[in-house]
Amino acid sequence: MSDLLMEPVKYFEQEGRGEFDQNAHQYFDELVAKSGIDVDANRATVREYNAENEIIKTLDKRMSRFKTLRVFLIIGIVICLIVFAASFGQFEEKVWVGILMLVLGLGLAGGGIYLWFWKINPILKDANAEKEKHVEKANELLAEAQAQMAPLNALFDNTDTFKLIEKTIPELSFDRSFNREHEDKFLNHFGFVDIVDGEMSIADTLSGRMCQNPFLFFRYKQHVMGTETYTGSLVITWTETYRDSDGDIRTRTRTQTLTASVEKPKPYYHMETALGYGCQAAPDLNFSRDAAHTEKLSDKEIAKKVRSGEKELQKQARKATKEGGSFQEMANSEFDVLFGANDRDQEVQFRLMFTPLAQRNTVALLKDLNGWGDDFNFVKRGRYNLIESEHAQDWDMDTGATNYWSYDVDQAREKFTTRNNAYFKSIFFDFAPLMSIPAYMEEPSFSMEPMEYGSNYTYYEHEAMANALGQDAFAHEDAHTESILKTQFQGKQGNSDIVSVTAYAYTTEERIDYIPVKGGDGYYHQVPVPWIEYIPVEKTSNMAVQALGITEREFRANPDITANLTTDWAYFHEMISYLC
Repeated sequence: MSDLLMEPVKYFEQEGRGEFDQNAHQYFDELVAKSGIDVDANRATVREYNAENEIIKTLDKRMSRFKTLRVFLIIGIVICLIVFAASFGQFEEKVWVGILMLVLGLGLAGGGIYLWFWKINPILKDANAEKEKHVEKANELLAEAQAQMAPLNALFDNTDTFKLIEKTIPELSFDRSFNREHEDKFLNHFGFVDIVDGEMSIADTLSGRMCQNPFLFFRYKQHVMGTETYTGSLVITWTETYRDSDGDIRTRTRTQTLTASVEKPKPYYHMETALGYGCQAAPDLNFSRDAAHTEKLSDKEIAKKVRSGEKELQKQARKATKEGGSFQEMANSEFDVLFGANDRDQEVQFRLMFTPLAQRNTVALLKDLNGWGDDFNFVKRGRYNLIESEHAQDWDMDTGATNYWSYDVDQAREKFTTRNNAYFKSIFFDFAPLMSIPAYMEEPSFSMEPMEYGSNYTYYEHEAMANALGQDAFAHEDAHTESILKTQFQGKQGNSDIVSVTAYAYTTEERIDYIPVKGGDGYYHQVPVPWIEYIPVEKTSNMAVQALGITEREFRANPDITANLTTDWAYFHEMISYLC
């Protein structure tokens, strides 16, 4: 273990970031060498291809100018013909004006038609013919470049990212899927708190170990029933009498638009991502803290926040003393205020967990501007820890090879290094709150007896595989909204799990409420307000899930695996799912 890893903010800036980038470039170079592609030949082909595209762009701009000129010319011709037609009406009054209009209208129209058909159209025709030749040449060069890059593209794999992270930080290791043994460790040794319920559906997972302690990233679709405000309007008219300035009685018609609104239930869906981590440190301690974006505060603002927070901590400590609680403010008030775990219930274990080094690390992380700073919620429930950061919500978890495919070796390198650097940074700063605590970097001390499991795979993977197959495969035929896919294990068939997948969604019906609104005429009017009623619908289908034990690259090289499947299927997490 790197000595600096115990100080994650320093480690990332001084070692981790640079080492990972170097490993990514080195790994790419190794793939290039293994593929045997001719880098110089590809670069030459790409240069020719880019040159052809530049010529095509130049021709497109030239053709665009002449097409614009042709439009204005046609408009001018139409105007001239109108002038020509109008000239006949001038002969009875002003003959010379009529003659002038006739000559100018007909002459200019004729000149415009000549330019249109004998000048501009030939130029456009020649330019288009030249463009087609260059497009054909560009397509040939693109096909050549793609053929040159095919051996390299074939070597990219969904495991590349994890190999790079493991090489950079050996304390981190990744699983190919969230398996039953890993789940059992969470449940039986670390008090796994499963936050996924019937309103959520797992879309993706990433599991592994940090210092042999299990972790699980999970992304889930969340369904929340909220409200929508609908508005309607009604135009009313009435006649009223009034006396004018001369004292005469008159009538006038008044118009008014009445509006009304109603609030009705409406479902909303969004994705959330969290990191679960099991560790034996401080096994009885519970607390929570929320992101406060300390990194956005100036030094003066932080000092002010700490001074104000100290008073609240002292007040809370006095209250705990009176009521027999255990809360005591820390000597390091900056840490205590900024971290904000004021609901902690085991003061001794909290202090053993947050040693002076852990406190310094945590404060440095909260203030850090090179990562995301104080953007994470941290919940500890005994041995189970949950990190939910704001930056992870935008993290692209996909490590598929198609993210790197290119016809251009230099573009492929850029895609590979940029994407993997971003992936490493996002994961690292989700682990950073945990790495800041030395006790969390200690290996666990427990052993597991071999167990028999009812299913081959976890329901997390069942739901992820259902979502990978796609909602359209399971949605009710009348569904007008997104679906929440929930699975139920049915039984094992060898190394396959048969699960039922229920898609929960809503169909919609148009409704109208009539709301009484008083108008300027003194009467109440029924204002129609159209709204949408969301009616629950559900459909259950059966799906098989089977682990293939092969990476994405190996799967691409074996098309026979899915050749006999007659239903929709999906490859994900080195597993395959299909309707049955």
